[in-house]
Amino acid sequence: MRKFTLLLTAIIGLALTSGCAKDDPTFPFRVTVKGENGLRVQNARVRAYVPLPNTDIEYEGITGVDGNVEFEHIGGEIVVQIQAFKGDDPPVALGCGFLKLEPDQKVYTTIVVEEYDPNDPGCQ
Repeated sequence: MRKFTLLLTAIIGLALTSGCAKDDPTFPFRVTVKGENGLRVQNARVRAYVPLPNTDIEYEGITGVDGNVEFEHIGGEIVVQIQAFKGDDPPVALGCGFLKLEPDQKVYTTIVVEEYDPNDPGCQ
């Protein structure tokens, strides 16, 4: 009976220490870039960042053939500003938006890039 009690105590202790511990949540998100014609844009540069002073949260990537790029934030809930560019300085096309990240849940957004006009630089 003593062995059974020790075994039961060990199992309960293991369950309490490993089963109840919750890892920090992750905040995965996907950005799809489309052109004005509705077609997905590959090789677009995407920048997602928090536009606040003294904040260095920033993610950058390039869309694939499917027009998507994925990121994962680790930390607290945030709202990111997203900019998508096609071309170099100055860009040929530009689009922007905002996205609120949710814990342990992939969120999606679509950014439509429009022809860049240096007289109206948009969200840049």
